[in-house]
Amino acid sequence: MNTKNFILVFGIVLLILSMQNIFALGITPGRTTINFESGVTKTISFSVLNSENKDMSVVFMIRGDLASYVNLSNSYAEFSSSESSKSFTYTVNFPQVASSPGKHEVEIVALEAPKDFKETGTFMGATVAVVSQLHIYAPYPNKYLEAELNVVEQTAGKTTFLVPVTSRGKVDIVNCKATIDLYNGAGEKVVTLETNEESLNSLERKELYVNWDTSVNPGRYNAVVTVRYDNEIATVLKEFNIGEMFLEINEVTIKDFSLGGIAKFNAFVENKWSSNLKEIYLNILVYNAQGEVMADFKSPTYDINALEQSELVAYWDTAGVKAGTYDGKLILRYGEKSTEKNIQMKITEDSIEVSGLTGHVVVSGSSGFSTTNLLLILVIFLIVVNIVWFVIVKRLLNKNRR
Repeated sequence: MNTKNFILVFGIVLLILSMQNIFALGITPGRTTINFESGVTKTISFSVLNSENKDMSVVFMIRGDLASYVNLSNSYAEFSSSESSKSFTYTVNFPQVASSPGKHEVEIVALEAPKDFKETGTFMGATVAVVSQLHIYAPYPNKYLEAELNVVEQTAGKTTFLVPVTSRGKVDIVNCKATIDLYNGAGEKVVTLETNEESLNSLERKELYVNWDTSVNPGRYNAVVTVRYDNEIATVLKEFNIGEMFLEINEVTIKDFSLGGIAKFNAFVENKWSSNLKEIYLNILVYNAQGEVMADFKSPTYDINALEQSELVAYWDTAGVKAGTYDGKLILRYGEKSTEKNIQMKITEDSIEVSGLTGHVVVSGSSGFSTTNLLLILVIFLIVVNIVWFVIVKRLLNKNRR
């Protein structure tokens, strides 16, 4: 093995080993949130999880802009294979004055170390690390409000908008109310909603809300939330979905078909989503009598505008296919979603009948005529010719008699 291949194999082995260790160590809670309290000391608990129940050592460290005010109860711990978790604590010694108002982040980091770390004090190579976050909010000197938006889609065509608001200032808020402007995927305003009113004490959290009787097409919408509190304004922007992204296959036709040739499938697809969808394609599977896939063909990708219908085209080479009835499946793929329809195809020498889409049968054949139609036209033609010939002969006979 040359040097290049050895390095490649060695790198793959290291990657596999590191992937196996990803879940060996855990920590809980993932985040703790507290308010800044001048000169106060707080003790906070957390647990380290030995997810694979193995012998290991763990080293702790602290990082963040307030790390100097945090002290760990342990800087090092050992786990045996019989210990699935251990609990630890750290204390936060708040200074008299915060360095700045707003959110401060501190991270409690637990790193897996070799068993001999206590003796050697060093280790080399990659290691597993997990983090428990501590968020400390220092109050603003005056009034200050933070807002979010949660959209809860309910049954019976109703949607609830929840606006959690938190007073982050030292001064109480007398009146707080939100206005929500909703826009569809085309940027058109759909509706303006107003929530209830609330008052908030300093550092208090409440929820504003409003219910909406949803009577719009499913799709992607944008909400612009304007929260007015006393003489101040806070704004929240959020994109959300109403209903499920959905495309429907309305009809499939096959024209100018002859068995053994290329069948052209024209699928008429409707976008029931109120936003444009891109890179959509049709995948058609055909099964033989044993349930095995005998044909698997796709259309090119298409873009379909919101609430519009478009035609997707796929081609199937039927060389070697025998006349008969086959089970099949139409799969419409768009992003990570898909719409599927089980179908049956009755194939003759010059037609394909597709059933199972909407309960009706779509019949198509070569130039729109089947063999039966051609025979019927031929019979009618012969009858007309005979009638004309009979009239001509009769006139000639009558003329000769005179």
